[in-house]
Amino acid sequence: MLTICLYGLAGSGKSTAAAEMMNVLAERGHKVEIIKLAAPLYELQGEVYRTAGREIGTWEHDNELLRSLATQLRRINPMFLVENFLDRTSRSSANIVINDDMRDVDPDYHAMRAAGFSFVRVTCSDELRVQRMRARADRTIVADSDATWGYDRITPDWEIGTDPHRLDLRTQVEVIADKWLGRGTTM
Repeated sequence: MLTICLYGLAGSGKSTAAAEMMNVLAERGHKVEIIKLAAPLYELQGEVYRTAGREIGTWEHDNELLRSLATQLRRINPMFLVENFLDRTSRSSANIVINDDMRDVDPDYHAMRAAGFSFVRVTCSDELRVQRMRARADRTIVADSDATWGYDRITPDWEIGTDPHRLDLRTQVEVIADKWLGRGTTM
């Protein structure tokens, strides 16, 4: 199984880039699955909203609540999220797994790198990120930076820029797929 992680700040275009990568790889005959590291956080977010008598969509973002839940889970068991994610990944029937929501370098990045993941940094301007988060109607928006998550300590294998002045997303994804799959790996 080949594994790749697209990481970046909230609103940078990770999910859009991951969906495009999934399409490109599927067109090349691969069975691809996107697996969310934060799936348990979204489940807990839903429970908190239901307990409070409110509704929230499965993948809607209450960034403040999600961050708080992650902090508490990591306090109780620092490895839970990444171990749960790697377990779900190992059970996938896909030959390529994409992750697009890794946040914390410690311990997630280190555990995923040790498990063989390649890493793609996804970036765009801060103004565009904020526009995107508002457009998708995030319940809360929290201040983010590379230092917040430790991204400045990651050496990516590749980079994707999602600002409008960059190469179109599909072209960037195809270049990365060519280089990644050209490493001598097979399906």
